[in-house]
Amino acid sequence: MLISSSNRYARENIETNRVYDSIKTLIIEHALPVGKRILVEPLADELNVSNTPVREALIQLASEWLIKDEPNAGFFTKEISELEVRNLYILNQNLLELSLSLVRNDGQVPGMLKPPNFFDESQQGVTNSPESKVQILNALFVHIARQSGNSDVLKGIMNINDRTYFIRLHECEMLQGWQEDLLRLCQIYYQKNIEELRHALKVYHDKVIAFLPDLLLLLRRAQTEIRQSS
Repeated sequence: MLISSSNRYARENIETNRVYDSIKTLIIEHALPVGKRILVEPLADELNVSNTPVREALIQLASEWLIKDEPNAGFFTKEISELEVRNLYILNQNLLELSLSLVRNDGQVPGMLKPPNFFDESQQGVTNSPESKVQILNALFVHIARQSGNSDVLKGIMNINDRTYFIRLHECEMLQGWQEDLLRLCQIYYQKNIEELRHALKVYHDKVIAFLPDLLLLLRRAQTEIRQSS
């Protein structure tokens, strides 16, 4: 009986995680209409589950600031806010700076985690896929955060990765030199040159923050054209 209950709990946990991951992917990729109410029943039907795990996933996503939970109204996807994204980029830089400061000791990096190979260095570029480029950038930031040994810093970076995913997808295509900047960040990290990496991260964040108003304007224009043509 205990084994049966344990197996049932494990299956329910796997199902809950599947629903959460599926809905989060829809949200961060803006596959659901932005600024609109999220209807529970259609999502449950699409995922072939009851309404309960969908509601539980939406509650969790609201706690992570990926969607809004409006009292007596329901759950809503979030509009893109320049101020919110700007603040997330600033927080991202500060958390990475904190992580790097925690592995420094008079210019040395004792115990520093070995950087992984984020891409095949024998290739000329990273990849032609925006999704793969952003995944590499996000993995780089997560690995730097792991250097801190602080779970709150790591969770913060992972949450920022999720909340800025859609912006970064378009940023990497529209911002000149974005891929070269990514390659440089990875290469400096491979070298474990903390001081140079700190400078490169500041340059990167300054660049993407400066480009943010233009990027959001382009995205709004594209969204307007889509609505008008539909």
